[in-house]
Amino acid sequence: MTTYTRLRYDVAKVPLADLVREVMDVDDLEGLAASEWLATRETDQSTPYHKRFYDNVDVISPTYRTLVRHLLGDTADDVYLQRIPTFRVHLRNSVAVGSWHRDRDFGHDSAEVNYWVPLTRAFGNNTLWIDKEPVHAEYGEVIVFDGANSWHGNVVNDTEISRVSIDFRTLPRAAYRPNDRKSVSYGLPFLLGEYWDTV
Repeated sequence: MTTYTRLRYDVAKVPLADLVREVMDVDDLEGLAASEWLATRETDQSTPYHKRFYDNVDVISPTYRTLVRHLLGDTADDVYLQRIPTFRVHLRNSVAVGSWHRDRDFGHDSAEVNYWVPLTRAFGNNTLWIDKEPVHAEYGEVIVFDGANSWHGNVVNDTEISRVSIDFRTLPRAAYRPNDRKSVSYGLPFLLGEYWDTV
C-alpha cells in the first residue's frame, strides 16, 4: 500500500501556477505541446520549459518559499530546504522522469522528505506513481512522501493534457551531513548553501 500525505494550500494566496505560466509565456500549462520523443534520465530536465523555469528561478523563489513556510509551519526551523525546487514537465507522449528510482540511489539522504506540487491536474498516466500506484491530485494539493526510500516514477503520458509540477525536499537539520555528490536535476552538491538552505 502506498503511503503518502495529502496537504492543501490556497492557490489565491500562493499562485504558483500563475507565476509559472508567466515565466513560460503560455496561457495554459495543460496545453503544452506533445513531445516528439520519449524523455530519458539524461534528457528529462532539458526541455525549453526547464530552461525558462531555471533561468527565472529568482522570480519564482519568493512564492516557492511562501508555500514552504505555509506547509511546514512551526517545524520550518527544524529542517533544511531544497534551495531550488525541481521542475517537471510530463508532456503528452513522453515521461517527466526518465527512470524509476529511489532518491537515495542518486546520493540523497535517506532522512529526506519529498513534497510533490502539481500545477495542473494530475491523473491517469500523466501523474506521479509511488510504489507502482498512481497518485491523483489537483492544483492546490501537495503530496508528501518518502521519495528517498520509495520507488517512484511515471509512465508515458497518454492523457489529453500535459502535466506540470515542482517538487522539493526537506532534511531534518539533525540528519544533515555534508555530501559533495551532485543532484541529478540541477547539478548542485548536497551542501548547505548549495542544494540545501534554511527556510
